[in-house]
Amino acid sequence: MLPSFYFSETNILIFGLILIRVSAFIVSWPVFSIYSVPNHLKVLFAVVLTMVLMPVIPHGELTQTSLNQDIMWLAGKEVLVGLILGFITRMFFFALNIGGNLIATSTGLMNAHIFNPSMNTQTTTVEQFYAAVGTLLFLALNGHHFFLEGLAQSFTAIPLSLRGIDLAIFKDSGLVLQTVTEAGIKISAPVLVAIFFVNVAMGIVGRAVPQINVLVTSMNVNFMAGLLVMIVAIPALMLELDQQVIQFAEMFFKFIHAFGA
Repeated sequence: MLPSFYFSETNILIFGLILIRVSAFIVSWPVFSIYSVPNHLKVLFAVVLTMVLMPVIPHGELTQTSLNQDIMWLAGKEVLVGLILGFITRMFFFALNIGGNLIATSTGLMNAHIFNPSMNTQTTTVEQFYAAVGTLLFLALNGHHFFLEGLAQSFTAIPLSLRGIDLAIFKDSGLVLQTVTEAGIKISAPVLVAIFFVNVAMGIVGRAVPQINVLVTSMNVNFMAGLLVMIVAIPALMLELDQQVIQFAEMFFKFIHAFGA
């Protein structure tokens, strides 16, 4: 009698395919895919998540023959699906980056780049602030639970089979980019509006008092006004980010079901 933990060759290959999709998802997934998270922890998380998902994932269409003959196609498909799903989860953070860059540009902080060790990139201070706030809110709202649930549902919508991938969903990629851009503008809207009125006021002052060097003075005024509005608008920012997390989670689930249709 075989022990209960016995794995056949078919089960091992299926476990490997699931692990490939989960690993590709984690590599491109926000928050936990950053450079500050050790690689061995990411690997352990992928293996544990695969072990949890494997008993509940349907894989009746795969046989030993199909696995042996088409294993490269199946592996490539899982890598592609995992990377695409992980990229979609980053849309919320792309909106934060857009909002932070718009604010940094309008307040004159665009040239004040600092090294972000968690992302291994050069970012502005405003962008890093919004990314930190968005990450904390994302975890507080259990956004990672939504996307992990979506990953589990992806194995039902896009099963482990030889069936191809319906790429017709990418025809709406322009709408996705539009949604991300709109979200970034909404995040930065209070500061942009305040800076606009400050510039109008400084222009009037410059015409009324020509002795004032408006070009030099406006830089300090824009910075102080932008910083003040950022602090005052934090409650409104929390409400907006709450809605954005829900919106992008709904987009994620809608994409999964359309992707596998």
